[in-house]
Amino acid sequence: MFIHDSESRENEVDMVFYAPMVTAGSVAAMRRDAGGLICYAMPREVGEQLGLRYMDEILRDVGYGPIAGRVLRYGDPPNFSLWVNHVGVATGIRDEDRALTIRELDRVASLVLGGRVGDAREAFYREFTSPGHVPILLGRGLSRRRGHTELSLALAELAGLRPSIVVAEVLSDGGAMSVGDAERLARVYGSILIEGDEIVSMWDRAGGAAAGTTPGSA
Repeated sequence: MFIHDSESRENEVDMVFYAPMVTAGSVAAMRRDAGGLICYAMPREVGEQLGLRYMDEILRDVGYGPIAGRVLRYGDPPNFSLWVNHVGVATGIRDEDRALTIRELDRVASLVLGGRVGDAREAFYREFTSPGHVPILLGRGLSRRRGHTELSLALAELAGLRPSIVVAEVLSDGGAMSVGDAERLARVYGSILIEGDEIVSMWDRAGGAAAGTTPGSA
């Protein structure tokens, strides 16, 4: 799946994968044909159950206030939390390594969403190390932010899937790939490109509350 946020925001397209299905081939595709940072996304409510916070908050707390939390031209606060590796990886950066880390992050998120918060926290702090090569993004919800993180998580929920996603910006030499070129790339993958406004419209029609973003719901 490919998602374009909007012309008035970043005006970028992200390649999006459903985290439970990510393989080394998926990571290679994002690295080769997208080229942007490969990030794992979960809802903020799920991350909070694991004790996760936004990285700009952490940095301000330890004295990096002057450089933490500045907002870039597109206008939204950053969603970054910790960067992690699963303890089972070799170096962490290889395609198979990042795929493993992503799938294990999804497993932890699924425990939280299934109401097994204690098991999820135990697994997270036992099986991951930080810093690592997979940045965790905490989605703020479409009511607060309409970036690729929030759009992709909302789309997963609308499709009846758990909100556990991998995103990477689609780049070209020197900048973002145009929407037209990204549409052609989507066709190569047998996929589609969907506009952010379409996702927001579907979300609003669904009442802004598809199943799954609160711990204890499947």
